[in-house]
Amino acid sequence: MLDVLIRGGRLLDGTGTPSRRDDVGIQDGRVVRIGALDGAEARMVIEAADRYVAPGFVDIHTHSDIGLLQDATAENIVRQGVTTHVTGNCGVSPAPVAERTRALAERQFPDYDHPVAYAWSTFAEYLDVLDRSGVGVNVVPLLGHGTVRLAVLGYERRPPRAEELDRMRAHVEEGMDAGAFGMSTGLVYPPGCFGETDEVVALAEVVARHGGLYASHIRGERETVLDAVRECIAIGERSGARTQISHNAPKWGGTHLLPEVIALWEDARARELDVGVDNDAHTDLGWGLRDGLPQWTHELANAELVAVLGSDDRRRELIAETVEDVRPAYGPVGLLKHGVWERIWLLPGNGVEPALAGRTVAWIAAERGVDGWTAYLDLIVETGGTGQADFDYIDPDVVGAVASHPLVALCSDGHVLPKGVQETDAPPYMPCSYGEYPGMLERFVAREGLLTVEEAVRKMTSLPASRIGLADRGVLEPGAAADVVVFDLPRVRDRATNLFPHDPITDNYPHRPPEGIDWVLVNGEVAVAEGEPTGAVAGLVLRHGR
Repeated sequence: MLDVLIRGGRLLDGTGTPSRRDDVGIQDGRVVRIGALDGAEARMVIEAADRYVAPGFVDIHTHSDIGLLQDATAENIVRQGVTTHVTGNCGVSPAPVAERTRALAERQFPDYDHPVAYAWSTFAEYLDVLDRSGVGVNVVPLLGHGTVRLAVLGYERRPPRAEELDRMRAHVEEGMDAGAFGMSTGLVYPPGCFGETDEVVALAEVVARHGGLYASHIRGERETVLDAVRECIAIGERSGARTQISHNAPKWGGTHLLPEVIALWEDARARELDVGVDNDAHTDLGWGLRDGLPQWTHELANAELVAVLGSDDRRRELIAETVEDVRPAYGPVGLLKHGVWERIWLLPGNGVEPALAGRTVAWIAAERGVDGWTAYLDLIVETGGTGQADFDYIDPDVVGAVASHPLVALCSDGHVLPKGVQETDAPPYMPCSYGEYPGMLERFVAREGLLTVEEAVRKMTSLPASRIGLADRGVLEPGAAADVVVFDLPRVRDRATNLFPHDPITDNYPHRPPEGIDWVLVNGEVAVAEGEPTGAVAGLVLRHGR
């Protein structure tokens, strides 16, 4: 007697081979039989009825570390067909936490009116808390270099002393022993951006010794993207760690460098280096206005930053530092550097006047008769440092070209969000957290034909699973974990579309669930049934080497 029988579907096994007609039998959380199972008995039968049956999607780049503690069901994730989240990316993880910098550590993840107390200090303690709370998707944790640096050095802008580096290495050792699958860096974000190459290599050596992955939001995504890719590859080569270049589509200011970026990937693979790449599909990002300022300002409380912006001299210094970009900042800052104010829209809430929500910084500057920089900095002051904006900073054609490259796994860069978050006073702008995977199937496969459905699913399943080191997920074969998605490709729709030029207040576009993702199983338990979430909490906190 099978637990679940999925009958009559078009099987995509995750490897990229052509789809075929086969039934899937599941028992005790595992795939046990694949083939023509006409005589099989099962406690539950899912009639796939010509829909595709694929491995659950493995999202190699997410930030669900705290979101899973806010909503264990991970409803906005499983409704996309995603069954596994790799967390701890961009150098940010919830642990380790040092008492003297605990307040800074707790500011790394937004709470969306659902705060989570950090009841841990070590990485092992954090994973235990996650285990006890339950998770709706499988979790593959990475350790964040920026968080390690914060625990030892805070926001100090200098190399670690020998004993400090030893303490950092000890934190990485503890995290890897606890079950981290590797370490990530965010070399455009503070405090990780203050760490130099040798420091990262020293920590990645610990990761390599444990057989882990080094994943990097590299040190420059625009004008300096080539040097940043070279540094990432060199860190992997010097340390011996397998290497993953995160969301590597060049951003505004570096778009023209894409062919050379791809050449660097291919050269690394030709030299037999274990280098992979991933990318998401969205071209914009909802983020804090203040986050576009130089990295050292991120340590300041909102009131402190507002006080700094009260000085005309300090404003001129901040503008010069941003434009000079000596320490490259994250991608959207390219819009500030080049004065592209017409691609920055104010988001509602967070102190933004309702009449300004949905307006661009360029429009506001023109209305006020000031330059773009003055308008931008004034808005930070007027919102008390809390204002948010949508930065539209990536070319869709670049995203498509990156997604279609054989080396590139597809990801979301999103995270679990609490149910009802769209009803808060300042809902987050995170369409990628609601519709990224259906959107990629809709755009890259059904609409544009950039990818076959088989290749798209490979990039969402076996490719990311193999990069992170998951042998029994990302494929549908006997013995594999029963993470399964059943979807109807002609009906698949990403309904969490971009806000603009739509009305940002009444439409709530970023929070709509997708269509066409009909059934999702996590470890053999039904998490989505005919498009509706069941509330199942069937995921596992996976630990490397166990």
